[in-house]
Amino acid sequence: MHARALPSSPIHLQRKHAVLLVAGVLLLHLWVLAGMPLWFSPEAGKPLRTQALITRQIEVAAPRAPQVPNPIKPAPAKPAPVSQPDAVAETSESTKPLKFDEFGHDLAAPLSLPARSASGVDLPPYKRAGSEGLTDITAFKAPDSALLKYQVQGQAKGFNYWASAELNWQQDGKEYEARLEVSAFLLGSRVQVSKGTLGAEGIMPIRFGDKTRSELAAHFQRDKGIISFSANSPDAPLLKGAQDRLSVVLQLSSLLAADPTRFPAGTMLSFQTVSQREAEVWQFLVEKEEMLQLPFGDISAIKLNRKPRREFDQHIELWFAPTLGYLPVRLRITNANGDFVDQLLSKAEKPSP
Repeated sequence: MHARALPSSPIHLQRKHAVLLVAGVLLLHLWVLAGMPLWFSPEAGKPLRTQALITRQIEVAAPRAPQVPNPIKPAPAKPAPVSQPDAVAETSESTKPLKFDEFGHDLAAPLSLPARSASGVDLPPYKRAGSEGLTDITAFKAPDSALLKYQVQGQAKGFNYWASAELNWQQDGKEYEARLEVSAFLLGSRVQVSKGTLGAEGIMPIRFGDKTRSELAAHFQRDKGIISFSANSPDAPLLKGAQDRLSVVLQLSSLLAADPTRFPAGTMLSFQTVSQREAEVWQFLVEKEEMLQLPFGDISAIKLNRKPRREFDQHIELWFAPTLGYLPVRLRITNANGDFVDQLLSKAEKPSP
């Protein structure tokens, strides 16, 4: 005779349902985590591997030469296409151009800045790299060491989430370290760390690390004039005033604190900005000062805006408070697919030694 299966007890069924429910919640949170647009994280939906191949491995082709503005105009009667600057640059190691982006623009071409406009401007496609057009560092005042805590709210893949963030900024007049950690219950955390020196170019990073499960890093090799990446991306030329995606926020603070009158509404600030995989030029438009209602309290802050210029660019908005030494009190990042993260200051204090 075959034994008849006994019906599960009510307690057994409750435990089984509880296990399935917990497993489902964990899977949902992991799915949401994959789309969280954390502080200056890669743009959602932008395939990193494909991006690297497009921006760094496109061969120099002859048809692209006409797209690069020639600063030296040939005589009308005697055009001299053979002696264009690009041809010279390709044969000289010291003036070699910095590759091309996916639009076919020479990354060594001078950065073209639009006219100032307090109401904002639509920026043209990238004409990146080359030191021309980058913001000159004539004066800077690094913020005093501070521990800033933020409340974070956002949306990823259609789901709302809440998190917390902590920016630990420390400097002794010669060296600095900035550490940002964003964490959420069941979602884990992401940590970015920037270390370097304070010098003639303001904040001068030496190493930038970005860690979730494992860490990827960018190294600023100033003796060689290059930026190298642990992700095996091609080396990038190190331009004057180069920043990483965390230090650029503190660099903006330092410039505003040193001489805010130099940067009225409509001013464009431009820096080579380095992630854990690549380097590109970011432009920030200074907008008007406005009053914010934050968990920290009501506070007046100057807004800077990085508007998207390509399909997958992030729209980045930053607010700096003069009464807090121009430290960042709010950061909002919006991805091309609508996902966003809004980081609001809740507490500011001196860090422990």
